[in-house]
Amino acid sequence: MSEDKDHEGLDSIKIYCRFAPVPGGDTKVLNHSLRGGTEGQHHVGVRDDYNGASLDMDCELAFDGSTPQVEVHTKVTEPLIPRLLQGYNCTLLAFGQTASGKTHTMLGPQGGKYDFLRKDHNCGIVPRAVVSLFEHLEQSDIQADVDFSFFEIYNEVVSDLIAKATCCDGNVKSFAFRGTDKARFEREVSRVRVRTADEFLHILEATSANRQQGGTDLNAVSSRSHSIVLLRVHTGKTSATMCMVDLAGSECIKKSNAQGMRRYETKNINTSLFALKQVIHALYKRKEHVPYADSMLTRTLADSLSGNAFLRILVCCTSRAEDAQETMTTLRFAKEASCVVRKAPVINKYDSLRDKQLYSSSELDALNQERLKLQTKNEELIKANEAMQNENAVLQMQVRQLQDTNTQLISHIHTGTETYQSQVNSLQSANQQLQVHTTELKQEEERTSEQNVYLSRKVAEVQKHMEGILQQIKAVTVENDMLRNELRQSRGTVDGLRIQMAQPLQHQPQQQEQQQQQQQQQQQQQQ
Repeated sequence: MSEDKDHEGLDSIKIYCRFAPVPGGDTKVLNHSLRGGTEGQHHVGVRDDYNGASLDMDCELAFDGSTPQVEVHTKVTEPLIPRLLQGYNCTLLAFGQTASGKTHTMLGPQGGKYDFLRKDHNCGIVPRAVVSLFEHLEQSDIQADVDFSFFEIYNEVVSDLIAKATCCDGNVKSFAFRGTDKARFEREVSRVRVRTADEFLHILEATSANRQQGGTDLNAVSSRSHSIVLLRVHTGKTSATMCMVDLAGSECIKKSNAQGMRRYETKNINTSLFALKQVIHALYKRKEHVPYADSMLTRTLADSLSGNAFLRILVCCTSRAEDAQETMTTLRFAKEASCVVRKAPVINKYDSLRDKQLYSSSELDALNQERLKLQTKNEELIKANEAMQNENAVLQMQVRQLQDTNTQLISHIHTGTETYQSQVNSLQSANQQLQVHTTELKQEEERTSEQNVYLSRKVAEVQKHMEGILQQIKAVTVENDMLRNELRQSRGTVDGLRIQMAQPLQHQPQQQEQQQQQQQQQQQQQQ
């Protein structure tokens, strides 16, 4: 459908489709096709090979997994910037199941937790849209004030992401909105005025880290909240907003295996997305009652969904065959949304009086809130003072008890001191006696030592004398042995003479020979 038809009194929701890159490994690829259709539209076809179901639909543009971020921005968000400067409200929703690439498309890798540089080819379409906005302002010489809010809807509660970031200290102001439109849901949401794209990128980088994230079996870094970047552009004639929404992904609990808080988050995410589907269905059927109040998400987006904004929905799909049913559910929602026909948006004229009232109302509410805080704090201080007085009375009683105990302790100390002094005197006297005795012992030890030296000398002399005596004894023993030998020889000689005298004379030669032998033996013994 041509963009020019938006000004003919009616406007349709434009649908864009983007498939995530084909996963690696052994994952089976989804059976899908993307091709050009009639009237400049693209045709998307998906088939579930498990049960044979199929779905076909037309959309403005379809992007495959190889499409770069800059092309998605050029085709989807870039055409909205001139309309924003003309005074038209614009809204962009990223819709799809978990892990389909919504946050990557809107903010970039890791949900914006990196340096948002213009030259980074992975930069998401939100920072690219702001850069494009300031480039249009420079080229057209339009004087405009730009401020933005960044908040999330987590478990049906609106949470200000800018207020949590320390980088915005002193530059953040909260406004209290009144009325029935979505502005009343921004009552406590900060508004930051930025003069350049770099200022916006710096704040966006710091605040993106505050978004609720967690891991499941389907997505290790899963967004657990719907995040909304709300740009406001005020010129001298118009005042328009651009709302860029990164919806949390729908989940099948059986696949995500969410437990505890993750399961509770999944329930709230699926409930709010179902409420969004019911609103689209009611608009498609042109029902009198549209259930905007069923969730915080639809209440916040009521103004965008009802018709006073150019609404673009970017449906993100995975390329996994196992997600075929979820992908077809996403495309059914997109197909029904593409058939919704609403009144065309109108230019929002700048109302300076309303803007001043808004600021005054906001300041009044801020003062009232500050007054309530001070009143609550005063009541707390009064209660704390009463508690302190009671505690003081108890402490005074304890002080008196401590004083009595201290008096008793002092008395005991005096008595103990006297006893201790007496014991010290006794110990000193005993110590003196011990010193005298020690001196005597030392003197006795010295005398004993001298006696030991003298005795040691005497023992050495006695030992030396004994050694001389032992040598003399050995010499006497040797001499005694020699005398004994001579005595034996003399006895032998006498015995021989006796025998000779007893034998006849004829035996004298034999006797002489025997005597010679005996003499030889004696000489040998003596030698």
